[in-house]
Amino acid sequence: MMEMKALKFICLCLVVLLSSCDSMKYLPVSLDYTPNLTFKPGPTTILLTNNFDVSKLQNFTKRRQRSIKAGAVAAIKYAQNELQQLPNMKVINLVDTVDLKINTDSVKILTLTNHADYVLQLNNFVPSIDLSELNNSFAAYTSTVQIDFTLFEDGGSSSKKLNAFLNEPHSEMPNIGLIGNLIFQPTVGGNMESVMKSAEHATKIALQDYLPYTITHNRPIYNEDWIQPATNELLANNYAKADTLLRPFLKDPNNERAGKAAYQLAIVYEAQGRVEKAIKMVQIAIDKFKSNYALMLLDELKTE
Repeated sequence: MMEMKALKFICLCLVVLLSSCDSMKYLPVSLDYTPNLTFKPGPTTILLTNNFDVSKLQNFTKRRQRSIKAGAVAAIKYAQNELQQLPNMKVINLVDTVDLKINTDSVKILTLTNHADYVLQLNNFVPSIDLSELNNSFAAYTSTVQIDFTLFEDGGSSSKKLNAFLNEPHSEMPNIGLIGNLIFQPTVGGNMESVMKSAEHATKIALQDYLPYTITHNRPIYNEDWIQPATNELLANNYAKADTLLRPFLKDPNNERAGKAAYQLAIVYEAQGRVEKAIKMVQIAIDKFKSNYALMLLDELKTE
């Protein structure tokens, strides 16, 4: 026990000493979307119900259970807030936000009882925080959420799955070795606020066909000495200047540098709304120097 405490103390000291070694910065990139689908015209009522069985969480720690429940509730509340801003939309939230009990009545009965046109049901919510990148200087972690809704219409006679899988940067810390990284790895149970935020972001994606919205991605960008001038221009939204500074590195014989420059250029193009060009550039980045940052960026660009 004493040895473990001593190890934790040493690791904590290393975190403090190395915390200034910030190898990444983050650029907010905002994208505006308009709805692809609409609800029926005129006054409309939609019910929010729960079919997510929290009894399946009993094998988790109490802290993890609380965090998952809080995330599921945050998702429901976010859906309610967004839907009720639509014209002529009335939202009735039937979800027990304390215990998350399942709504046992059939969709048909719920629709008739509440004179509703639609029922939006939460079916599943799975959050996690995972190690996404590890190099000699730092360990980066990602917040991941899988969320599944079903939208019922006409008393349940027709339905549509509204699912989302979200990956977004969570945090990073100095690489302090295998044991140290395991000790200080962020957990779902210890990051309730982060889980709730990710739940909201995932719900936004799940409902994106029906809602006008803006998504802001906090894109991690490299900040090493050789690329820092371009990074500074990118952070200042001087995209043309950043483009000019990054392009020569695409021909760098060092594939890691070339790949990182291509990744950074992909973010330049995304920020300019040139998504197709961003996809081509991040594919070059992956060919030169495959990283989890580039792979995640490619996955998300394909849905933009």
